[in-house]
Amino acid sequence: MKSFAKHTIASLAIVATLALGTPVLALAATTPTTTTTIVAKTTVITTLKQYRAALKLYRAELKVINLTFASAIDTAKMDLSTVLGTATNSSERISARATYRYALAEATIARSNALTLLGKAPVKPGHKTPSTTTTTF
Repeated sequence: MKSFAKHTIASLAIVATLALGTPVLALAATTPTTTTTIVAKTTVITTLKQYRAALKLYRAELKVINLTFASAIDTAKMDLSTVLGTATNSSERISARATYRYALAEATIARSNALTLLGKAPVKPGHKTPSTTTTTF
């Protein structure tokens, strides 16, 4: 019984450390910054041929981003199932699940950054492109 209590306390300590320690570390390194984001106008597309070419390129890049994300998720799932299959105690299972959640978060962040860099889809000829200036304090 004492062994079970020790394992339970150790497991709870690991979970608490992972759950509470990560946000605290993330907040510890942050400093207040002023960010100014200016969205520049994209090249003006004047013909339908240019639009179709730009849209084709945009969709190809979007497909690569989504396939990369799906691949990262599949790899994380495979790693989780492999580790869970060989795990002998709850601490190893907890660690494996934490690693899986971390991999999901990293994949999501990478996809979000890639989508931000990709930008918006091209605008058809004759439609106006909105010009936006965002200031964050």
